[in-house]
Amino acid sequence: MNQCVILVGGKGTRLGELTKNFPKPMIEVNGRPFLLYILDYVARFGFKEIILLASHGSEFLRDFFKDDSYKGCKIKIIVEENPLGTGGAIVNSYEFLDETFFCLNGDSIIEGNWLSILQNFDVNCDSVVALTKTVDTKRYGSVIVENDIVKKFSEKNLNVSSKFINAGIYIFRRKIFKDYKKEFISLEKDILPILVNNKKIKAKHIHGYFIDIGTPESLKEGINRNWNTERKAVIFDRDGTLNEDDGYTYKTSDLKWKKGAIELIKYCNDKNYYVFVATNQSGIAKDKFKELDMHNFHKEMQEQLKISGAHIDKFYFSPYHLDATLPEYRKDSRNRKPKTGMLEQIQNEWNLSNKNMIMIGDRETDVQCAENFQIKGFLYNGKDSLFDTFVEKIFE
Repeated sequence: MNQCVILVGGKGTRLGELTKNFPKPMIEVNGRPFLLYILDYVARFGFKEIILLASHGSEFLRDFFKDDSYKGCKIKIIVEENPLGTGGAIVNSYEFLDETFFCLNGDSIIEGNWLSILQNFDVNCDSVVALTKTVDTKRYGSVIVENDIVKKFSEKNLNVSSKFINAGIYIFRRKIFKDYKKEFISLEKDILPILVNNKKIKAKHIHGYFIDIGTPESLKEGINRNWNTERKAVIFDRDGTLNEDDGYTYKTSDLKWKKGAIELIKYCNDKNYYVFVATNQSGIAKDKFKELDMHNFHKEMQEQLKISGAHIDKFYFSPYHLDATLPEYRKDSRNRKPKTGMLEQIQNEWNLSNKNMIMIGDRETDVQCAENFQIKGFLYNGKDSLFDTFVEKIFE
């Protein structure tokens, strides 16, 4: 699933003059448009295409995204001639939609593992909605769920027992919108209730900080928040740690996960830790395979992880070796473990401190690399479950 559709056409009337001339998602929060915080997550989770469904202030969006891309994601802006509502905006974009796609509200964000909702998306449903917990549901309306199936979206200002609210993240099947006309349609009032009645919408609770900037009070919260709060990061070796190492493993057909590897990656994702891979790939230097083969292997890892609602934030690799067959790779690289070049890259690119970085690998060079960089390193025996071995040791 590579497409992410974002609803950015709202006027934000409760915010008054702030959104008079441009869309609510483009309000500056801590020095940058709020929408960019959302797009950072979209790019992080590996989406390739972003569709912005615009209306009010669309010319501002076109000017801002004039390069039609953001962090490697293609951006397409679809403008409604007349406001069509949240549901009508999706119907208006029908011809551009993938068979299944993510859909987001453009004025809210939850800092958690969005991909985890894929776990509840199956042949028995046409949609999944992400939920978050809040003490006061009156502003948002609550969501009643039973056995992962949404039973009801309750209206705002009602006292109900559920503390779950709609987090504004969905998976939809395109066919949901097939028979609607291009007219004003509310996703919340017209489409979601039908999915509920037909038992075709499931829910998944996502843990993490949630904010909706739709009121002056919540916007103030966003402006005053420190959005650069440092996260923790788990850095894995690859061959022999995450996947079986058969000697120069590079064919996608040879990908065999270590027991508990996917579970541990997802655990880190759900904790909102960054997950990285730092791997020596001397097979490239020795002409056993090409860099493209390695990148394809990594793509396959990401696709398989996504099925389980997991992901790796970035792969770092060193293709160099002093005994290289290919002269362009024959050097003593500071990136080759146990030297610390890859860890330095990770730290600098992701604004991390040593205390919030750990490394797990199956070789002494991995542990030595961690020690050289003065972070905690763990040695994996390559046999036991990766999850069972390390889940209680990560940032204990």
